[in-house]
Amino acid sequence: MFLALRDLKFAKGRFFLMGLVVVLVAFLTTLLSGLATGLIKNNISGLMALDATHLAFEYNDTPSYRNSMIERDMWEGWRSVEGVQLAEPLGHSMFSARRLDDKSLDDVVLWGIEPGSFLEPEVVAGEHLGQLENGVLVSQLLLNRGVSIGDTIVLDRALTELVVVGTTEEHNIGHVPVIYTPMRLWQEATYGPPGGPPPGETLPDILYDFASLVVLQIDPGTQPGILENADIDNGTRILTRDPEAYVASTGYKEEVQTVQMIQGFLVVISAIVVSAFFTIWTIQRTKEIGLVKALGASNGYLLRDALGQVFLLLIFTVLIGSGLAYWLGQVFEASQLPFQLKPDSVVLTSFLIIIAGLVGSALSVRLITKVEPIIALGRER
Repeated sequence: MFLALRDLKFAKGRFFLMGLVVVLVAFLTTLLSGLATGLIKNNISGLMALDATHLAFEYNDTPSYRNSMIERDMWEGWRSVEGVQLAEPLGHSMFSARRLDDKSLDDVVLWGIEPGSFLEPEVVAGEHLGQLENGVLVSQLLLNRGVSIGDTIVLDRALTELVVVGTTEEHNIGHVPVIYTPMRLWQEATYGPPGGPPPGETLPDILYDFASLVVLQIDPGTQPGILENADIDNGTRILTRDPEAYVASTGYKEEVQTVQMIQGFLVVISAIVVSAFFTIWTIQRTKEIGLVKALGASNGYLLRDALGQVFLLLIFTVLIGSGLAYWLGQVFEASQLPFQLKPDSVVLTSFLIIIAGLVGSALSVRLITKVEPIIALGRER
């Protein structure tokens, strides 16, 4: 590392500019990692909160939450399948909502669940479902829109009034906040007439025999063949919660692929920039390298020295860039932006940039092996 350290000291300006580029690449790549995780959480946090292993949709080649409808005999059929520990229906429908003062709350997703079932989320504040006939739990995003416990929310299309009795953490699907309602209330709002039944009348019992999908807890040791046969018998399409049921959420797959593609481009750019810099640096030092070779240095020694120089530069600059991004990420998370930066993703991102930089530089410093000692005497070959 003797030559490497002397170069770093001698050409401080050049290495500073090179290091600044790597710092920016590490900074942007790490921030994108946090943005990707934050977008994923904002898209499927409701699904991530489900204490489930599988979800069964109405049979479809491309199942989704918006076009699935199951009947009572389907979720009851899953309860009798070997290996199924718990099976509960879940209602999913989207509405435009407003407060009683007509302030719009934009779109919301209504999730119908049985109060007290394993689908009911942890309550951060207020009461659980079932305390009030039209009482509901709302996600954190609705609190950010001005909703609080005790408020009444009106569903525009159904004209159903919901009273907020409790709040949960951030539970969204498709970037839309989830409102947890008792299953009967969801069925009435989704399949019943606007505003509910006329005074003195009741809705038909068949209305309460429908939901959107079945949420399952299945023993990990259950044979796949049993689940396949149950799927056929019940007319459903079973998906694992992670990642198959995540992909069924609108926009999830496209968001992940887009952000990963941008991250990949940044890593490739890092490798190209480092490679270009050290190619030029090696060409500029041709005579010095020839002199060192004439004094007895081997190609192996010079290659180790050059790669050590690259490694020191990358380690130092990537730590600075990733550290700045992590600090700024904490600020973003505190401001309720869709951003979540995990330490393991920071480490992985930094590792990829360092590896990409080393690979890029290895392709450039190989020019060292082609330098002849005679160049030190002023002759070009």
